[in-house]
Amino acid sequence: MAIAAFDTLATARKLKAAGVEDAQAEAHAEAIAAAVTGGDLATKADLAGLETRLTVRFYGIAAGIIAANTGLTVALLKLLP
Repeated sequence: MAIAAFDTLATARKLKAAGVEDAQAEAHAEAIAAAVTGGDLATKADLAGLETRLTVRFYGIAAGIIAANTGLTVALLKLLP
């Protein structure tokens, strides 16, 4: 995902021209920039890492279920005459 460029200076100037006080205009421009550039957005690399971890965990759980099922089957077979 491409991150959009955001000109905080131009935005603050436009807000000031519209009558917003200097400090507020600058704060708004910075807040908008943080939302647009999304410092906390997940990247493809983040999602690939998550997919890998989930796949490993899934196969670990599946292996545990198979082992438990095998153990129970063996135990039940020993109980039968």
